[in-house]
Formats: sequence, C-alpha cells, structure tokens
Amino acid sequence: MKNNFLMLLNRFFSERSFALRTKVLVYSLALIITLAIALLIRQGPFNDSETRLILYLFHVLIFASTFVCGLAPGIIIATISTITAISSLGKNWFQLSQMTFHEAEVFPFIALYYLVAITVDWFREHIEKLERQLAEIEELHERTRQMEKLALAGQIALGIAHEIRNPITVVHGYLQVLAQKQPELEESYGLMLDELMRANQIISDFLSFSRPRQLQKVPLQLNQVLESSVSLIAGKAVRSNIAIKTDLAYDLPILLLDHSQMMQVFLNLFNNAIQAMPAGGTLAVSTEFAPEQNVVRIKIKDDGSGITPEVLQQIFDPFFTTKDQGTGLGLSITQTIVAAHGGQIEAESKVNEGTQFTITLPLPAAEAELQV
Repeated sequence: MKNNFLMLLNRFFSERSFALRTKVLVYSLALIITLAIALLIRQGPFNDSETRLILYLFHVLIFASTFVCGLAPGIIIATISTITAISSLGKNWFQLSQMTFHEAEVFPFIALYYLVAITVDWFREHIEKLERQLAEIEELHERTRQMEKLALAGQIALGIAHEIRNPITVVHGYLQVLAQKQPELEESYGLMLDELMRANQIISDFLSFSRPRQLQKVPLQLNQVLESSVSLIAGKAVRSNIAIKTDLAYDLPILLLDHSQMMQVFLNLFNNAIQAMPAGGTLAVSTEFAPEQNVVRIKIKDDGSGITPEVLQQIFDPFFTTKDQGTGLGLSITQTIVAAHGGQIEAESKVNEGTQFTITLPLPAAEAELQV
C-alpha cells in the first residue's frame, strides 16, 4: 500500500532534482497558503486595489510549486487562483456586456497564472537538462584524465617490457648452453628455462594487448589454418589424454585472413580447452558455411569443467583470470583479433559439462564468389 502511494506521488510530481519529501512539503505549504488567501478574499471586505494586490501573491505560490514540484501541481495552484480571481474580480463573468473595466482585469490574471506555471516548468526542465549535461561533461573530462594517465602508464610499461625481453633472451640462451654442458642438472635448467619462457610469454601477451599488430590479410582457406593449429597442439593433447575430433566443412569459401594472428586465436582457445580437461577428454573442432547469412562459423568445444555464469560474463575482460599463473589477456587478445577481422566470438558453458566458443567471420560480398 505504501509503495503504491509513493508511486502515485512520483507520478504526480514531475521529475525534479528535489527530494520527494521536499516536493510534498513545498506543495502542501503552497496549497494551504493558496486556499487561505482564497478564503480570506471571499470573506473580505477588500476594495478592488487590495484584492488585486492579494491576487498577485498567487504568482509567487504558482512559481514555487511549479519550480519545485512540477507542472501538474503548478496548474492546480493556478486553477485555484483562477477561480478565486473570477469570484473576486469577474462578478459579471458570464455577462461580458455588463463587465466593467476593473472586472475585465480578471483576464490578465488568468492568463498570467497559467503562463507562469508553463514558463517556469519549461525553464526548470531546461535547467535540469543543462545540469545533467554538465555532469556528463565533467564525467567525460574525468574519464579523459584517467585515460591520459593510463596511456602514459601504458607507454612506460611498454618501454619497460620491451627492455626486459632483451636480458631474458640472453639469460635463456646461456641457460641452454649450460644445460648441454651439465646434463646432470637438466631438470633444474629445464625448470628455469620454462619459467623464462613463461615470463617472455607474459611480456608478449602484454605487448600484443597494448600495441596490436596491423593485420596482414591474404587469401586463405580457413580449414588449412585450423589444421595447422591442431597439428601444433596434437602432441600436448596426447600427453594430456585428450582426443581431438575435427569436422571441417568442405565447402568453405576463401577468406582474407592474417595467418599468424588467426593461428594465435585458435592456439589460445585450444590451450584453454586442454587446461579445462586435466583428467582428459575430447576437443571438438568444426566449421560451417552459412550462405544465407554470408558467414563462416568455427566451433571449438571441450567437455571439461565448464565455467560458471558469473565468470562467463567476464572472460573477455582484460586481466581477468581464474588461473594462478594466468595473465588474463589471452581471451581479450583473441576477441580483439576476431573483431579486427570483422567477426564475433561468443562463449557458452555449463559447469561440469564443458565450454564451446563460436567464432563467426563475415564473408564480404567481393569475396563471396571465391571458392576453394
């Protein structure tokens, strides 16, 4: 009941920056004072000059109620004021031929009452619109300042990351030489080499995210890119007890693709799928051509642990990761590359049932006739 009453109040009062309690208080006072003035004039006696002076007070009440509460409250006050003015000045309202000059002054009063309400509401609406625009501009300025700070920090980080790669490369090379000279420490050297490679991969991911490479598109058969990517992770899949099943459509048209970047997309998704199946499983890769939509679809599905709905909403966010040693950039970079090709990537997942990524690549009209 209380909620319904509040909804009615909010509908009655126009949207204003004032609190509902303030609107109710102002309107209640304005209504009480208006009715009191109307009753005072009716009880009189006042001469015409005194009556007109009192009627002018209604303008203040109409202004206050409209400015704070909205057009509807202002019109109600204006209507009460009009009735009072007619009863006080327009005694011959229905007999215009007998109306005196002083009684005709009721017309300006009526016009001004409603004009004040309409004009004040118009100005208040535009004032609040300007206030909202100023707030949005200030928010944009603040975001711009933050973006400038982030851009500066990103440039510094890029420089640092680029410089770090050089000593890592040197250390990696010397460790490989030492590993060959001291085979009894092969395991220890192998661990250090793996960690250096992981550090180098993190830097590479960060550089790819911060400074994406321009696409070098060439005519390619998508199935060939997928087959090359599958061959690169075949050994890892066997060691992880994972079977790879491919179902590649034979009627795919030629696409303009960046070979290395699309390989990076598929390898990112394959590695994620393998990591999601620590106990083994099946990695299914399929392609299809949808001529009615002029697109090619690639589906990569695993039957691993799956992703919760809460996490699924954030998987493409930069630096978001659920892995202990992840950078959170793999899927973000993947999405960026797919978008640069004019495509989309979507994810579906059920916990303990698996995850499927679907990549949709559009086929430009100029390329629609290029068949394998």
